[in-house]
Amino acid sequence: MAVPQAKADVGVTNTSSKPCTGTKPFMAIELLRPDLPAHMYCHDLESIFYVLVWITLCFHDSKEIADPPLREWADQGGAALVKDKNSFIMSEPPQPTSKFYPLGHWVVSLQKMMRSGFSARMEYCSELAIATWTKAMHPPAFKDEILGSFVMFDTFQAILDTKSL
Repeated sequence: MAVPQAKADVGVTNTSSKPCTGTKPFMAIELLRPDLPAHMYCHDLESIFYVLVWITLCFHDSKEIADPPLREWADQGGAALVKDKNSFIMSEPPQPTSKFYPLGHWVVSLQKMMRSGFSARMEYCSELAIATWTKAMHPPAFKDEILGSFVMFDTFQAILDTKSL
């Protein structure tokens, strides 16, 4: 009897039969909203980014630092966490602890990648609104699963392949 092979299609956008679960500080922004979208692999890349950010900002010598940045993310939920994460993505790059300083370029590069994807989506939504209101031709569809070609596995991997300082 043949064993079914798993599909390697990273663009799968069908909704899981299970409700969305996860540790909120590490969840993608879209998955924190009440109108839960279909799960996309860019959500997983965003989640990995938040884990890396958390580790590089909150730990030193294998211990969590006292009063670490982003600590409020662990206690927030819903709209407050969405707002804080959006602000974080659009903010100045964070400063890692000294032990994780060599990984700081990954955090900054991934933050820039996420910012570019989110900005591209906002730009698309603005163009779509203008087209709707003026009855003009709609812009081509936005590629949500890769945030307009900015948040892709290959881009993510290329950032991680760069040598640390």
